[in-house]
Amino acid sequence: MSLQPSRRTFLQTVAAAGASLFLLRGLSAGGNSRSFWFLHTPTGESWAVDDPVAWSLENARQPILERASAGLLKLTPADGQRITRLVTRRCKLNLIEMHPGRVIVHFWGQEGCGNLRPFFKQHGLATKGVQAVLIDRKRETTTVQTGDAFLYGERLAEEFPLRVYLGKWRRRTIEEPNDCQAAPCSGSNYRWEGVEQRWIPWRVLKSAWRHEDAPLCQNCDQPTFLLSFGYFACGFYKRGPRVVRICPLCGSRFEDHSPWDGPEWMLANLDEPLLPSADLMFGHPVSYTLPWTAEGQAHQRKLRQQGIET
Repeated sequence: MSLQPSRRTFLQTVAAAGASLFLLRGLSAGGNSRSFWFLHTPTGESWAVDDPVAWSLENARQPILERASAGLLKLTPADGQRITRLVTRRCKLNLIEMHPGRVIVHFWGQEGCGNLRPFFKQHGLATKGVQAVLIDRKRETTTVQTGDAFLYGERLAEEFPLRVYLGKWRRRTIEEPNDCQAAPCSGSNYRWEGVEQRWIPWRVLKSAWRHEDAPLCQNCDQPTFLLSFGYFACGFYKRGPRVVRICPLCGSRFEDHSPWDGPEWMLANLDEPLLPSADLMFGHPVSYTLPWTAEGQAHQRKLRQQGIET
C-alpha cells in the first residue's frame, strides 16, 4: 500500500491549511467585519467571543474547558492553531468564524460537527450567497458548501411547478374550472371520484389550505402548503402516515411521519362534499375505514357491538 498522499488528499490538506491561516490573519487584522463563536455540540448552545484563542486561555479553568485545561495552561497566545485543535477535540466545541458572505467552521472528526442548522438560521446564513467552509481538524480536510445546504427539509426539484401552486394558493377561496383536476406532484392513498388514483384534486387542496392551521416552515417561520397526505406502504403489508408540505419562500419540502388520524383530520379540514370515497389499501379501494361512508358506518356499528372502541 502506497504511503504517498493522493492528489485529492493533498489539495484538501492545503485547503484546510489555507483556511487556518485565514483564521490567524483574521485574529491579527482586527476590525468589525468578522466575528467568532463557539458552538457546544451536545447542547447546541452558542456564544460569541472577541478572540477565541484569548478566550480559551482566559477560561482554561472553567467547566466548559475542563477536559482541555491541563493542555491550555501550558500554551500561549502564539499557539493559536494548537489551541483551536485542542478545544475542538477535547471539549466538543465547534469554532465558527463569520465574515461577510463566508463562514468557517472548525470541528474535530465527523461526530464532532454540531447541528449547524439552528445557528445558520439564527444568523441568516442558510442562503446560496453564503460560502460555508467546514474544516475537520482531526483529518485537516475541508468541505466547501453553500449556506442553503443547512436549510431544514429537502430542496424542491427544479421541475416542481411552484409557480402553479402559488397561483392556486392565492386563489384558494375562488372556485376555478380546473379545480376538479389532479394537482401535479400531489399524492394520497385516498381516492376521489373523477380523479386518477393516488392524486389529489385541486379543490381538495384548496379546502385544506382554507381550513387548516398549517405548521410554519422551520426555515422561514411562514405557513407551509399541504402537498400530499395519507397512509403509504412502509414495509411488508404495513402502512404508515406521511404528510408532505412545502414552503414557497425557501423552496423546501417537509415530510412528517408522526402519528396522524387521517379520517379525523379530513373531517376537520375538508368541506363535506370533498371527502374521499375510498381508501386505497395496498392498491385495493375499500370504504369501511372512512366513517362518512355507509360501509364505514356499518363497520363502526359492528365494532361497537363487539365492545371495541372506534
